[in-house]
Amino acid sequence: MLESKILDIKNAFYGFFQKKFEELTKNSLILSKIDEIILFFISLTLISSTFFESEKIAVFAIITILLTIVKLFTKRGAKVKMTSWDAAILVYFVICFISTINSTLLPQSIHGFLKTVIYIIYYYCAVNYFQTNQNKIKYIFALVGILCSAEALIAVYQNFAGVEQISTWQDSNYINPEDAIARAYGTLKPYNPNLLGGYLLAGIPYLIGITAIFLVKKIRKLFWIGCALSLICALAVFVTGSRGAYLGLGAILAGIVVVAGLIIKTDFSRQEKLKTLYKRAVAAIGGLLVLVLIAVPKITKRLLSIFLLRGDSSTSFRMNVYHSSWQMFCDNWLLGIGAGNQTFREIYGLYMITGFDALSTYSVPLEIAVEAGIFALIAFAAFLILFLIDAFKFLLQNNSNDLADKVIVSAAILVILGVMIHGMFDTIFFRPQVQFLFWTVIAMSSSVLMTKESKEN
Repeated sequence: MLESKILDIKNAFYGFFQKKFEELTKNSLILSKIDEIILFFISLTLISSTFFESEKIAVFAIITILLTIVKLFTKRGAKVKMTSWDAAILVYFVICFISTINSTLLPQSIHGFLKTVIYIIYYYCAVNYFQTNQNKIKYIFALVGILCSAEALIAVYQNFAGVEQISTWQDSNYINPEDAIARAYGTLKPYNPNLLGGYLLAGIPYLIGITAIFLVKKIRKLFWIGCALSLICALAVFVTGSRGAYLGLGAILAGIVVVAGLIIKTDFSRQEKLKTLYKRAVAAIGGLLVLVLIAVPKITKRLLSIFLLRGDSSTSFRMNVYHSSWQMFCDNWLLGIGAGNQTFREIYGLYMITGFDALSTYSVPLEIAVEAGIFALIAFAAFLILFLIDAFKFLLQNNSNDLADKVIVSAAILVILGVMIHGMFDTIFFRPQVQFLFWTVIAMSSSVLMTKESKEN
């Protein structure tokens, strides 16, 4: 954790008011149950993501933020703590703010920046909550696992029922119409198969996490149910037809192999039987993927269309957008153009190739660089790198008593891998459905890493 005089002063400031409001807190039903209420609204934020509009989802996140502020001023012992990656996020936030106030389209940029404000402050509030409520993490994992499974089942049904295509999402010039995938989009709004793919990539690690916790706790029936639901969620990623999500799913599977291998090597190095089971599981996952690609040529052709480049209209469209967005970045490399897709659309019109209008750059790193400049991209990359370094250090510590905590940290690693690989080719990451899942799992993992470091100190 970071030691800071500013943090000490802030915590002393909160402590002063906590003493003043101590009697009020004891006699107030709401203030005495503030943690339970915060958990309720964190849950509502995640639940509403599956069927509410973006603005309505944000209402629950804002209530979570306000309740956390009340908690800091009233609950005895509530403190603010920060890690090195928290500091990187703060730097990213400050740079985005500077970019916003320097934007030539200030009103539009402020509108976009307010979303960033909500996401990042929600993250800090979630970290604060889970620091003292780590026993609730498994319930959040289970909740998201259920939500993800529900969306997966709906997606599979939409695919087999032949869902009505609400947009031209697949180039049919180079394949037979019968080989086109009926791209499922679930219940997420706005309806978009790429959004569903991104949501599943952020949600599957939660489901894998709670399944692994069942294994650690030796609850075998729930473990096998979790395995079955995880397979259905993986199948649902395929029926979205999102090629970026296919790559993200591949990154998650590769991450599972690496993370599980590290834990077995570190905590169970002498258990040869477990090593044998691990090797068989890896072979089974690989065989299942090969079987899917052989048995379902629609998916294979969709995946191979990535390599057609200009031969595929969707890929060609993105390449044109990348070219124009790169020019935007080169002209605004220091502070960017300002936040939000409204700002992007206004400026993009000056650079776009005729007939290739776009709402974003279709790439998370490029989007960050275009909106807030090169230093914002460096700060965001630093956040990811610093978090992953500490996460892998934790996994490499030999302590089988921390297996449940290692599962939580591993889930965060998998979310980063899946969402960021998908984000190389799409900007679904900036949608609230994905953002809140992303920041919640990072917050839960951060609380575990903070607690571990505090115990060591």
